[in-house]
Amino acid sequence: MQKLYNNQLDASLKKGLASCYLVFGEEPLQKMEAIDMLRAAAKKNGFDERQSFVLEGNFDWNEFFNEFAAMSLFATQRVIELDLGSNKLTPVINDALKQLPAMLHQDVILILHGQRSASDLAKTAWYKALDTTAVQVQFYPLDDSQFLRWLRERAQQLGLKLQQDALLLLQHHANGNLLAARQELEKLSITHYGQWIEAPFLQQYLADQSHFTVFQLVDSLLAGQGEEALHRLDRLLQQDTEPVVIAWQLQKELFTLLQLQSLGHSPAADDFKNAGIWPKRQPLYQQALFRLSSNWLQFLLQELNAFDRGFKSGLISTPASALAHLVTLFINPVPKVFSLQKLLED
Repeated sequence: MQKLYNNQLDASLKKGLASCYLVFGEEPLQKMEAIDMLRAAAKKNGFDERQSFVLEGNFDWNEFFNEFAAMSLFATQRVIELDLGSNKLTPVINDALKQLPAMLHQDVILILHGQRSASDLAKTAWYKALDTTAVQVQFYPLDDSQFLRWLRERAQQLGLKLQQDALLLLQHHANGNLLAARQELEKLSITHYGQWIEAPFLQQYLADQSHFTVFQLVDSLLAGQGEEALHRLDRLLQQDTEPVVIAWQLQKELFTLLQLQSLGHSPAADDFKNAGIWPKRQPLYQQALFRLSSNWLQFLLQELNAFDRGFKSGLISTPASALAHLVTLFINPVPKVFSLQKLLED
């Protein structure tokens, strides 16, 4: 199966259209733009009619499959879309999807899309059966450097001139939320096309629309980015992420650091591989191990255990403050003036 990254799709479509496209991923803007690009290319090539289906409730598979044989009075070529959403695919659904390869023909382009990762579906029989006819469009949430590059390129496309400090400010406010970032850039392009924009000017226009996962919080902790880590923690809590989920992830990363530190030497490639750490993330762990001693990591472990006991027993009245304390301890060793252990003892 041909696999394309989102930024490779346009060039591929200019060479010709496939009969089926599989567009799956958890980043909504990239997914939406990929589907829009497919629709535009299909229309340009004479596929003027489009039928869209959403897999929900008592889905009528007969109605869906009948579309592959239906002929319109006005258009013989059509695009058929099926949104699988984030649904867990039952045996009934998987069996129905197995029929798709036999349904495809030259007058139909099928677009299957959903919020799940393509890797979650790759082992299903119907996905494998589409191997020779389908193109998989794959995309992933952008890391900090990729997001900054995306902002710079999108701003240039819209005729905006953002100074570096303005780009960094926009990254801070909309990190993890490409849709919000695009909307802000599009609004700016209407009112300030071709003008240089600096951070102080941009600040008055922006509201914090960043959206983070606990994994992005961990990345900022490992990198020692204190201000950014506290910002991501604050946004996670505003997103109603459970404090116990955040604490559990912090503890998991701490155990990984302790495992690496117990080796008695600087971790090698095999050590990272055994710990399940991808090459791209290995420098983050190296930074954390350089900053934090074995004794400090043990103290951190005791503090995390104290948070767990205090949170479950209701003795920690402000979990957000306690988590901010733990996050700070991950950045750099500080005097042990305050600790959750002493708090619970008192």
